[in-house]
Amino acid sequence: MDGVNVFDWRTIFYAILSLTVVRMIPVAIGMIGTKLRPDTIALMGWFGPRGLASVVFGVLAVISFEDLNQPIEPLVAIIGWTVILSVIAHGLSAQPLVSWYSRRIEATEAADKELQDGPEMRPRRQMLAGRAAE
Repeated sequence: MDGVNVFDWRTIFYAILSLTVVRMIPVAIGMIGTKLRPDTIALMGWFGPRGLASVVFGVLAVISFEDLNQPIEPLVAIIGWTVILSVIAHGLSAQPLVSWYSRRIEATEAADKELQDGPEMRPRRQMLAGRAAE
């Protein structure tokens, strides 16, 4: 990539922000009102949308940058670092965090939202058919 240093600290720093703040805060905001415990929401934010979602959103961003005649090289570098760091960080943290969380859930009260059965979701086609009838 001409003119872009993929090892620039700003590129790597933003990739780290993408794995943490940029992803975890919107998940936490989206979970407001669910009455889930903070540790559950933090775990959802950490292990939330990643992998294929990152690639799809990255491709959409690259297309948008190209449509606006903006350079895509810095964006591609950030996406690359985000994916690489995600594979490493989520891979290394999966077992310890799941073990920690399972111990916390075992020690919780049965009234906690995490231990209650939720409603069974209807298949998507039934939900769409119900909306069309309304």
